[in-house]
Amino acid sequence: MLSGCANDLTDLESELNNPLDSDLLKCGLPAFSISPRISDVSIGTIFSTDIFILEDADSGAYIGGAKAVVTYDPNALEFVKAINGDVSTGPAPLFFVDDSSKGKVEIVSVFISVDSSGLNAGNNLLLATLQFRSLVEGSDTLKFDRIEDDSCYISSTTCELVDPDDQPILIRGFEDSVVNAN
Repeated sequence: MLSGCANDLTDLESELNNPLDSDLLKCGLPAFSISPRISDVSIGTIFSTDIFILEDADSGAYIGGAKAVVTYDPNALEFVKAINGDVSTGPAPLFFVDDSSKGKVEIVSVFISVDSSGLNAGNNLLLATLQFRSLVEGSDTLKFDRIEDDSCYISSTTCELVDPDDQPILIRGFEDSVVNAN
């Protein structure tokens, strides 16, 4: 009689749902991404989306902080809350949310450490989880605030990424998310 390993078949969706998409690679990294790329929700329900900072695992880059500004149609979606991710950790995280402008959420997260070394950006870092309520039937886009001149050239953005010395890091790509409510 041979004994073998029992296969534990579980839902691997969370493990396989990597927000890093090959479309972003053509513009380079680092990049900001909203995951999932498409959300199908029922009207009136609260749903979550994750904001990720994407960087090459071999980059050796360190992050000191980030600001993500996400826009949406306030007639279609209602912002509910933001939940801190992996950038600001510890007993007194520096994590701020400003939703005072209708249709816009600004998230600022700062990494603080004893030696001011920054946070290794060699993985996909969860900046925040945003929760929204769908208000009406139809589609809307959760979009990082920016102006693009072409697919890989961002002429301006209010989103920011800085190193531990507060020096800007160029964000090379953005991936938005579509919300379908019915």
